[in-house]
Amino acid sequence: MKILFVAPRFPDPPIQGDRLRARQFLRVLRRWHEITLVTPATPEPPDAATIADMCTEWVPVHEPRWRAPLRVASHIAGTLPLQTVLFSSPALIRTVRDLARHQPFDLLYLHTARVAPVIDAAPSLPKAIDFIDALSLNMYRRARLQRGPARLLFDLEARRMANYERHLARICTLQFVSASLDRAIISGNAHVVANGVDVDEFPYREDSHAEDVIVFSGRMGYYPNSDAAIRFARQILPRIRHVVPGVRFQIVGADPPLHVVALRGLPGVEVTGYVPRIQDYLQRATVAVAPLRSGSGSPNKVLEAMASGTPVVATPHTLGSLDVRDGEHLLLARDDEDMAQQVVRLLRDTALRLRLARAARALIEQRYTCEGSGNAVHELLVTALTQIAQAR
Repeated sequence: MKILFVAPRFPDPPIQGDRLRARQFLRVLRRWHEITLVTPATPEPPDAATIADMCTEWVPVHEPRWRAPLRVASHIAGTLPLQTVLFSSPALIRTVRDLARHQPFDLLYLHTARVAPVIDAAPSLPKAIDFIDALSLNMYRRARLQRGPARLLFDLEARRMANYERHLARICTLQFVSASLDRAIISGNAHVVANGVDVDEFPYREDSHAEDVIVFSGRMGYYPNSDAAIRFARQILPRIRHVVPGVRFQIVGADPPLHVVALRGLPGVEVTGYVPRIQDYLQRATVAVAPLRSGSGSPNKVLEAMASGTPVVATPHTLGSLDVRDGEHLLLARDDEDMAQQVVRLLRDTALRLRLARAARALIEQRYTCEGSGNAVHELLVTALTQIAQAR
């Protein structure tokens, strides 16, 4: 097939969940299909090998940075979710329209609802959309943690996005989500294609883990991650250090805001910022934590730690619909005190850490590889377009 693939960000470096998922799917789809990738331009252009690994052609869309916030401000009173206004610039829509008019594409593939306004630029093409997760749920959960005008704004964005997601589910031929909860919120017709891990990039290790090191990974510029990092460092870590005084807490991920960077002043807390290889930190840690209170979808941070042999303690809220069992693949913690106790339990129990790590890696290899997820998308696309061709 000849696929016109539109994404809100170029999928490299894979420092965000949507970038990582796009990168993984593109690398698999590229084997069978001719892909034209359209994204906003990057500050530093990627090299030719990076582009060729994911697509036949990359079409960067240039827009001055100052225009996006002005565009969002002008749409406060509109009906579209502000996230779509932010990412779907007029230049992006024009680019898709020009490409669709002059090339014989078989499919328009939308990577997240944030770029969905480009649909009108290619009205004759069948459309597939990867929602990844229900952004409406993400906004609703974030609103519950806000106060004052911010809460009203996120509530409004949640309602707008819920309406928009339902609209997109009606008009797109094929829909993907990463978790069954998101499917239930958006559309019962969506296909659940879980996030996966590149098991070669995240090799399993048992002999490299240091003593008394807790790691929390993810892009810290993402609110659910920064909120979780701050809460763990200020509310949970002191309870752990009361029992295990020498324990260190590493916050590893790109774009930490100033209030996360400020956590470096707390005893035992390290904030790394961007690192080129997150797997190095996972393989050295004793325990990985995922203490999120908001967000949606299927958490890459949990999958990557499980693949690396690092036992995980997570809130139920973090897991989405991952098919994991408490006490077999990881440990669940339902509040701050429970999180502290479960982390201490793992820090003290080498046999438990090893048992969880081995079971978690086996589950990753069986159910959560990027190869398996990419192949599932490929098969669903081919089946859907074959049916469309036969109906004609």
